Amino acid sequence: MNCRNCNSDKVILFHDKVWSIDNGKVYKCNDCELIFINSMMSENEEKEFYENYNEHVKKRGVTVENSVEEFHEKSKTIANERLNVVSKFFNNKKVLEIGSSTGAFLSLLNDCNTNACELATDNLNYSKQFINGKAFNSLDDVDENNFDVICMFHVFEHIREPINFLNTCKTKLNGGGRIVIEVPHSNDPLITLYDCKEFKDFVFQPMHPMVYNEKSLDYVFKNAGFKKDEVICHQRYGLENHLSWFKNKQPGGDAELTKLFSSNIEYKNKLEGIKKTDTIFYIAKVD
Repeated sequence: MNCRNCNSDKVILFHDKVWSIDNGKVYKCNDCELIFINSMMSENEEKEFYENYNEHVKKRGVTVENSVEEFHEKSKTIANERLNVVSKFFNNKKVLEIGSSTGAFLSLLNDCNTNACELATDNLNYSKQFINGKAFNSLDDVDENNFDVICMFHVFEHIREPINFLNTCKTKLNGGGRIVIEVPHSNDPLITLYDCKEFKDFVFQPMHPMVYNEKSLDYVFKNAGFKKDEVICHQRYGLENHLSWFKNKQPGGDAELTKLFSSNIEYKNKLEGIKKTDTIFYIAKVD
């Protein structure tokens, strides 16, 4: 087997289970450090999945919201945290968010021209009230090429052909335009520090065919003609979440642990300092 990223044959078995796939396996490339799953969803399976995205998320136990409105309200908290990390890249810009969901992040960009691209029709329709530009159902439908920023948050790991995808994004940017992405980090402490089997059984999933760190992202963006601008390692979940995985061996958190560890900024800062975090932001310019 060769790496899906750099085509290296220096690939090892990394984990022996993929959520919801019989006989699924997880592999790691020792050259570019990409982690990827086998086997990937078919194109038809992908289409069905994203047309019913909210229902699939519920099945994983990640969310229990019963409506688009409830999902949007929860998303605003995450969007605010996200904007605090990358706000300097969104000052008075023309922005296209790919995978914009219900528009929670775009609703915060008050001084920007905001445009949404979202496959889930119910989410896209709901997001229209929060944008002042256009709404698109897919990247192929985007008919403009003068965006200052294209952003995507926990979207890029879903892309099966990332270099081709970035090449398409490049045609939508103006000169000096940026891409800002956030993806799950393969250096997540539950993987790299604590080797939590139950977390790995859950986090490696068919919807995320590839899981990245800085080195594997470097390879993809360089080969698509982008120049790295900045990388930010960010820890979203705290000590209470990590202890909950060891105690309960499943997602969902733990109320008692949350009470005990309601504030653990120092713990998160330590993880960010050693670049072992659950999420990574990668910002790149057109080269």
